[in-house]
This record gives sequence, C-alpha cells and structure tokens, in this order.
Amino acid sequence: MKAKLGDPDHSSPWDFEVKWDGYRAIAFCESTLRLQGRRLDDITAAYPELARLSDETAARGKVFDGELVVLDSEGRSDFQQMQVRRERGLEVNFMIFDLLWSDGQDLRSRSYSERRKRLESLDLAGDRWAVPARIDGELSEVLAATDRLGLEGIVAKRPDSPYVSGSRTSYWMKVKNERRQELLVGGWLPGKGHRARTLGSLLLGYREPGVRGLRFAGRVGTGMDDRVLSTLRDELGASVAATPPFTGADLVAIPRDAVWCEPRMVVEVKFTKWTRDGRLRNPVFVGFRPDKDPDEVVREER
Repeated sequence: MKAKLGDPDHSSPWDFEVKWDGYRAIAFCESTLRLQGRRLDDITAAYPELARLSDETAARGKVFDGELVVLDSEGRSDFQQMQVRRERGLEVNFMIFDLLWSDGQDLRSRSYSERRKRLESLDLAGDRWAVPARIDGELSEVLAATDRLGLEGIVAKRPDSPYVSGSRTSYWMKVKNERRQELLVGGWLPGKGHRARTLGSLLLGYREPGVRGLRFAGRVGTGMDDRVLSTLRDELGASVAATPPFTGADLVAIPRDAVWCEPRMVVEVKFTKWTRDGRLRNPVFVGFRPDKDPDEVVREER
C-alpha cells in the first residue's frame, strides 16, 4: 500500500507516523525470514542482519510492512548512508509499521487502528527491528516537531482505513518537510575539468499520462561524489540511446551536446520548488532508487 503526497483532510481523524527514508519491505516470518521489496522481488539475501526476526516467538506466523533504514547517530534515517551501506559495512534497521497477516488471518480488510493495536501488542524490540511509536498532536504541531528534529516528514493514516495492496490511496497521506521527487535519467551532459572522465550533470524527466516521451524536469549536477559519478558513468554508458527519450517540445531546453540513454534508472533529488515552466529549482542529488518501478515515475504535487 502506498501513500499519496498532499495535505490530509482536516475534517477527518488521522494517526501520524514518522516518514522513514529508506527502502520499503514486506517481511514474511515463517520458519525463516523472507523479505519482499517494493517491486515484489526477493531481497532477503541482501539483509542477513534481519534473519533473526523470525526467531522471535511473537513474530512467527506474521507478515509485517515496514521500512529498511540506516540510522545516524541521532536515530534519524539517512538515505545517503543507505546507499553506501555495503561498502561501509553498515547494518540496517527494520522499522515495522503495519501487521498484514497474523496466525492464519488476513488482516488487510481490518481497520488500520485494529492492525496497529495488534502490532503494538506483540512488543517487538530487537537490536535490528522496532515498532516506532505513533506521534500525538495536531498536524501542524507534528510537522513542526519533525522539522526541528531534521526528519523528512510524516505519514498520516486514517484510523478506519483497510490495507489496499498495490494501490496509492488517500487513506495514507505523506507530508514532507522538504521537497523530494523521484525522477528518471534520460541522458547527461559531458563533464568538464575534474569531471571530464565522468559526467557533468544528469538530465531528468518524468512520465505524464497521455504524453509520449518524458517531460523534462531539469538537470542536476550537485550532490554526487566520485563514487556516485563512477557508478553513473558505468551504468549509463551501457544504456546509451540514439534518440532522446524526452518530448519534442522539451528538447529546446536541453543543450545540444547531451548524450541520451534509455530511461531505466530512477534517482531521487531534493529541491526548493517547481518553476513555472516545469523545472526543478535548486535540485540536489540524493541517491539511487532501484526499488522503484521506472514506469511509475510521475510528478508529485505537494
């Protein structure tokens, strides 16, 4: 189940949770643990540090929804550290926020409030997994508090809502303290100076219903260190395309020395606002999103 970006209806009751910045996962706790990623792929082998979750008596026979994150020294999820966890030997934490199946019962049609109470009653607390507490308060108070703590934002959930598998519904609303957007890489501009052997900036786009080709969202060149540039050079170099993936109307905004590629790579950027002509203002590269389906990358509105 996915959340929509927007403002919760103030006339309805909501429960609030921290928006964790990592990779989504479903955990099947049987005799052994099986983890399924956002794209329904088996990701168990990538996270051996979570294997003991199925050893907990309270977890056995359950299916959980949550977020895989790397935490910083202040207990905040750090997406950039998540990107380099293997190289740096970092272990993840599994932040569990929903209970979908329990001892032979499918709970997805039950209310979020009931599922959450059942989840909290399990009292799960391991060295690599936890059930973070819900946040009390009004929406404005909760946003202000998470902003002071340097958190990305919150997820507001309707207490009476079912769990709608595979859908993005207004039962769950994500509200961000800073603007972020997942985008497709449709090409790049050659690098100059110390970047002459890698690249200068990425050409970013998104899909728009009814439009053939990508809409151009702008380019990003900041926030990428040597490791990221090396990865981009190798992966994008293997997907060079002869024709641009962007719409013809947007090509006038792209320099003529652009190199095109197949729009298969999803990245995440943070930025200040969308400009009137549909470009990102002050974009900064945050990281790769291999967990996201390229066909589902659309412009998100606040």
